[in-house]
Amino acid sequence: MLKVFVGFDERQRVSFTTLATSIFETASRPVSITPLVLQTLPITRRGLTPFTFSRFLVPWLCNFEGAAVFMDADMLLASDITELEQRISDDLAVSVVRSLETYEQTSFMLLNCAHPSHRKLTPEFIQETDVGLHALEWVGPDEIGSLDPKWNQLVGYQDVDFTQGNIHYTMGVPAFPETSTSPGAQLWLKNAQLSMFTVPWDQIMGESVHSVNIEGVRLPKYVWDFDTNQPKAEHLELVKKLVLARRKK
Repeated sequence: MLKVFVGFDERQRVSFTTLATSIFETASRPVSITPLVLQTLPITRRGLTPFTFSRFLVPWLCNFEGAAVFMDADMLLASDITELEQRISDDLAVSVVRSLETYEQTSFMLLNCAHPSHRKLTPEFIQETDVGLHALEWVGPDEIGSLDPKWNQLVGYQDVDFTQGNIHYTMGVPAFPETSTSPGAQLWLKNAQLSMFTVPWDQIMGESVHSVNIEGVRLPKYVWDFDTNQPKAEHLELVKKLVLARRKK
């Protein structure tokens, strides 16, 4: 199973849930998605975001085994991320979109966590090092692979194909007034809404042992006092509202 690690920013939690939704919606096989929550990790170093440096912990978090993908939070998947499993090579430590500026390349990485060059990426090293991690200086030049540019398309800086690959809202996801007119805003918002979607409670729990039928309205059992055979006081207004609505139908 491909492991996907996502930079988590507590200031914009919706970015993670939206990205995770897009990964699940486009994946053809099971994937594991882990948010890099800085307070749970063995480093405190941060930069512009909480995951500026924690991204380099991925091989260590994988016990230097298998393959993994790191993604910035402000991304959206339009292609099946498991396609990348075909790009894993024993000879390569990390693969990125090489055509981007250096500081953008590590925003999306395919990592061969078992590669020996990653062994130096311990929490202590990442916390203290002056090595240019974002310039991939911990690996040799011949250990860096090149990904198809579709896997890191920068909204606002490039012509973006919103039907494939990975869409990177690097100036900010369209969750803010300032970014509401961003190219690809509707696609991101569609996935954000999907991440919060639910069918009515009755369709999920109405026929279960956890519901009670009150004049044709299914509600959680905790709203009903079975000793007095009436709604509990704290739920009375809700029961009245829903029963009245049913009567009017």
